[in-house]
Amino acid sequence: MAVHGMKGTGDGRDEHVTFNARLPKRVKLTIQRAADLRGQSLSEFVVGSAYDRALEAISTDNVVQLSARDSAAFAAALVQPPAPDARVLAHFLRAHRKAVR
Repeated sequence: MAVHGMKGTGDGRDEHVTFNARLPKRVKLTIQRAADLRGQSLSEFVVGSAYDRALEAISTDNVVQLSARDSAAFAAALVQPPAPDARVLAHFLRAHRKAVR
């Protein structure tokens, strides 16, 4: 079953597994109605919807939210960054020399 937005390996060897869920009849009927409206099977609709929500949850978790005060402090640090202290500069130079060898 192809799911919108899902990318496989392209070699046709993606492993498939089974997922079962128990749900109230009214929920199944509602989901079935939505799948029918989209021209999808129940499985395609459920897997596609769950996959989209999973990506959304993962994406949301990767976003850093700052307060107005912290956002202003971050922007100020980007515009006018503090000068590195001697310890930070020495560490950077050691790492750079090691990397270019």
